[in-house]
Amino acid sequence: MSFNEFLKRCKSNPWRVDRETISGSPVPVIMGILNVTPDSFFDGGLYKNEDNALKHAIKLLDDGAKIIDIGGESSRPGASCVTAEEEINRVVPVIKKLKPLSDSRSFFISVDTTKAKTAKAALEAGAHIINDVSMLSDEKMPQVIKDFDASVIINHRRGNFSTMQKDFTPYQDVVKEVRKELLIAAEKLLQIGIPKEKICLDPGIGFGKTAKDNIDLIANAEVLLQDGFALLYGMSRKSYIAKVKGLESSDRLIPSLVSGIFAALGGVSILRVHDVKETKETLALLEAFRKDGTIYAI
Repeated sequence: MSFNEFLKRCKSNPWRVDRETISGSPVPVIMGILNVTPDSFFDGGLYKNEDNALKHAIKLLDDGAKIIDIGGESSRPGASCVTAEEEINRVVPVIKKLKPLSDSRSFFISVDTTKAKTAKAALEAGAHIINDVSMLSDEKMPQVIKDFDASVIINHRRGNFSTMQKDFTPYQDVVKEVRKELLIAAEKLLQIGIPKEKICLDPGIGFGKTAKDNIDLIANAEVLLQDGFALLYGMSRKSYIAKVKGLESSDRLIPSLVSGIFAALGGVSILRVHDVKETKETLALLEAFRKDGTIYAI
């Protein structure tokens, strides 16, 4: 296969959200991160104010995001847990502000949570997607997703947030094991009748993994595609980058963008990022290569 043929191939699996299908072709769609927490690793505290959160969400949309992922509890290594009530108080007011815009601006609202109670409140307020960053650890979560006919992202994780980078069980074959564990979680949804096309898998970059584990997962996205689920990758500004020789002092932006291109070439349908504008520009160039350079600004 020539490099030109490699650039143009696109084997992404589709993901259905509401009445739309996200194909991942010719390039992934962008999920913009909106943390309404005081302690997230990159932007904790900046958008915990409701007005600031809304302004930032609109900026993410203006920059090219198709999905806004709202998080009310930090999932960074070492983060403290919050109650469902506190999480709901953080995310639901923002959802209610965004919901009237979602139809006119054609975007989707996602909520990053591990709790079925929070998921239910978010879906009642108008969210379209539940991004479960604990691989369905709450046994009530599958039924909530089914009851609201929501789309779902299953994020792989070993251990819990507070200790996951210290006490996770080491992998013998990270790609094989993550794939197997994600499929076990997905089966919980399939068994109660949630359609496969509404389920998206995320290998959980940085969630109980070494730097090498993370790089291996990025390099082997095509393996995870083989089971027919859409894929989401979230690599933005994560600490594995600083463990690469020569990148110890990096601000992690350029390595995040490069990681996104690798994931896109591997067939990922959604990229979850902090830096939407830069990601959009990077993907625009990839799209031009995939269409023989026939995309021109007019």
